Formats: sequence, structure tokens, C-alpha cells
Amino acid sequence: MHGIHEYLHSKLPECVNVEEGAGGLPLLHVRNRYAECSIYAYGAHVVSFKPHGERDLLWLSPYSRFSEGAPIRGGIPLCFPWFGKHRTRDDLPLHGFVRTRFWNLESAEVLVDGRTKIVFFVENRGPTSEARPYRFRLELSTIVGETLEMALTVQNLEHLPIICEEGFHTYFKVEDPRRCEVIGLDGIEYIDRVQGDSRATQRGAGYFEGETVRAFMHVPPVLELLDLGHRRIHIEQVHMNSAVLWNPGEKAAAENPEIRETWKQFVCVESANCLDCQLEIPALGYHRSVLRLSAVNFDEQKQGQECSKGALG
Repeated sequence: MHGIHEYLHSKLPECVNVEEGAGGLPLLHVRNRYAECSIYAYGAHVVSFKPHGERDLLWLSPYSRFSEGAPIRGGIPLCFPWFGKHRTRDDLPLHGFVRTRFWNLESAEVLVDGRTKIVFFVENRGPTSEARPYRFRLELSTIVGETLEMALTVQNLEHLPIICEEGFHTYFKVEDPRRCEVIGLDGIEYIDRVQGDSRATQRGAGYFEGETVRAFMHVPPVLELLDLGHRRIHIEQVHMNSAVLWNPGEKAAAENPEIRETWKQFVCVESANCLDCQLEIPALGYHRSVLRLSAVNFDEQKQGQECSKGALG
């Protein structure tokens, strides 16, 4: 197990602290003039992003296990080299294995505009197997400002092309999943994992009703999650062509010890390259995906509109 001392060798700016998080796992906490953000070195896992004066964008389960070998439940888990179940082996972990690896801290710096940039990396350079079928290097750059910006770079270390899936499995904190909508999916084909992978076309906004697992293919680069009556969350995904809507609903949540009654507190809008949109990365090539998240409270939006009307009047 990696300890805090392994992440103290780097020169950290004053706005970045390393502390012992839940389960003794090393935790980097960023606090700058824009926001606060917490990142576990285990999985390079962002568990909190809170712009000053606002609620946290992210949900973290109070029942999450913080122990080596178990993924953290909530925040933004990273999925690689497959998304969801492995296609041929049910004994392999969901969403790949990098979310249960300790990542190395490469750098931490303050940008000229006052935002903070944290870079982690993890590599697989050893012998390959069915579970780890090729050599690769992953780099995650996280920039903390008014917007949370995360860039995941997959570098192929093989002399042949590789096929892989990747994703940001984001858990958003909401008031009620049943009163949430995802704008931008009208007319988009999706695969319904609850209905035997049947395919259909979305009509109107995406929504969460009961157990929801819908994987949308070839999505636009900008989606909006409306937490109706509360806030609008802006989701921009660059070089990612899939989006998965997930909430377990009451029945499935009751069977999950890490969720239970808290299913009412979150929805997942997962930005990914998966299923029909899996990646093929050329020999010694790379792919870079970017996720940007920000939010506006409806009260703030209304005040802004009223100010604009007043200025015009």
C-alpha cells in the first residue's frame, strides 16, 4: 500500500496539501481562489469538486470502502481498458483495473490565471495477459478552476494497434434522480442494458426512472444535466463519443451495500468511448479525451437574467 510519504517528494504549491484520507489512503486536497477539489492517489480518483460558495458537484457514498483492491464508490472513477463488463470474462473487474491502482504524482503547479493543475500517471510495461492485454501509459491532468477540467491521455506502448474502452464514470450530486433531465440526447440511439441490450432512439431529454442503464452512442460534445428546481450542470466532452446514464433505482440499490437508500442522492452521466465507440489507437500512438464540468444554480441564473433585463430597460 502506498503511504503519504510517497507523494511528498514532489514540490507542491501552497494551495495543494497531501493528507491521510479515508482508509489511510493518500489524498491530495486543492484549495485555490476558485474552488476546492479532493483527489485520491488511489485510482487518481477525484471525489469532490466544490466551487466557492456552491454545493459539491460530485456525490460520494457514505458506505464506500476505502481499501486496496476495492474501487471508491462515487466521485469520478476512471474506467480503462474496458468499460462495464469485460467482453469475454465475467471474473474480471467491472470497468477495468486502473481505478484500483495507485497512480504516481508527476506534477502539481499553479497556472498563470490562478488555476491549479495536478498530473498523475500509471503504466503497464510488464508482461501482458488477457486481463492486461497490452502495454500502455495513462496520464490524467486535472485542472481546478471555476470549471473542473480533466484530460485523460492513453499512450499505446505497443508496435501494433490496440483496441480499448475508456470513461469518466461521474457521479453527480442531485436532489432527486426522478426530477433530473439530460439535455442534448434527443434523436440519439442508445443501448438499454436493463432491457437485454435492446436498441432504441431517445425522444426528448434523457431521464432516470427506476433502474436506468442507457448507453448513448455518437453523442454531441455538450450535454446539460438539469437538477430541476436546483441547478444546471454543464458537461463538455472532447474526443468522447458515448454517454451512459445510470442510476440503480430503489430495488437494485437495496441489494448494493455501498448505495442502499442513497440512490436518491445521485445520477451518473458517464462520458466515455465504449461499445460502438470503442477506441483503436495506432502503434505507439495516443488518444486524449477531455471532460469539463461546471454548474449554475437556477437562482443565480434567474438573478443574471433579471440583471440583464434591468440593464436593457
